[in-house]
Amino acid sequence: MTRPPLLLSLLLPVLAQAATPAEQYTAFCASCHLPGIHGAPRVGDTAEWARRLRGGFSLVYRNAIEGVPNTAMLPLGGASLSAAEVRAVTEYMIAASALPAAALKEAARYDRLGISDRDFIRQDANYDGRLSRAELAQDPVLGRNLGRFDIDRDGALSEKEYLQAEAVLARERAAVRVDDAAIRTAVRKALAGIREIDPQYANVEVRNGVVVLKGIVSHAVVALRAGDAVKRIPGIRRIDNRLVSGDQIGWD
Repeated sequence: MTRPPLLLSLLLPVLAQAATPAEQYTAFCASCHLPGIHGAPRVGDTAEWARRLRGGFSLVYRNAIEGVPNTAMLPLGGASLSAAEVRAVTEYMIAASALPAAALKEAARYDRLGISDRDFIRQDANYDGRLSRAELAQDPVLGRNLGRFDIDRDGALSEKEYLQAEAVLARERAAVRVDDAAIRTAVRKALAGIREIDPQYANVEVRNGVVVLKGIVSHAVVALRAGDAVKRIPGIRRIDNRLVSGDQIGWD
C-alpha cells in the first residue's frame, strides 16, 4: 500500500475522529467497497450484503473490526479508526445497500442464536444453528463421529458440540506418531485434490508435526478449503494456514 505524505499521515487520525461514518467510508473504505474489488462486498450490492448477513450482524461487524484471515480485509480495515468507528462505518455500508426487511430480520434472528465460531457458521448452510449430517458431508471424519459428539441426541451438532468435537479430534490427530516427510506427502496429496490450487504456488512446510501452508490461491474460499482438506491428517500437531488470495496480493 502506498504511504501517504507525512503531513497527511499526521492529520489522518484527527480527521478520522472528526468525520462522520459516511466521510470515514469515503476516506478509508470506498477504494475497495465502492468498486467491489479485493473481495470486498460492493456498497449497493443488495444480494451480496444479504448473503454476508446470513451469519448475523455480529459476524459482519467482527470481520470488519478483527479482519478476515486469508483475505485483504485487515483489522479495522487497515485504517486509523477505533472499533466503534469501524462498526459505525459498516452500519453505514449496510444501510446504503438498501437490504430488504426480510434479510435484516434473518440476520437479527441468527444473532439471537449467539453463535460466534466462523467455521461453524460457514458450514451452517441453512442457518438453523445446527450442523446436520448432510452439512457435514464434506468432512467424512466428523460425519462418521457425529453420534459420538451429538450429546443431546438430536441428530446434529450445536456450536458447543462442534467445538468439543474439533478439540477432541485435533488431540487425537496430534497423538498419532508420523514423521514429517510422511505428513508433507499426505498434505500435498490432499491439496492436489483441490482443483483451484496450483501446486507451483502452494508451499508446504512441516516441522515437528507443525504444518505451514504458504502461497497464493485464487480466492480466500480456496484457502479455507485447503485448511479443511488437511485438518484431519493423522500426525499433524498444528496447522498454520498462511495461504493468501490473489486479491490480498493486489491490496499490497
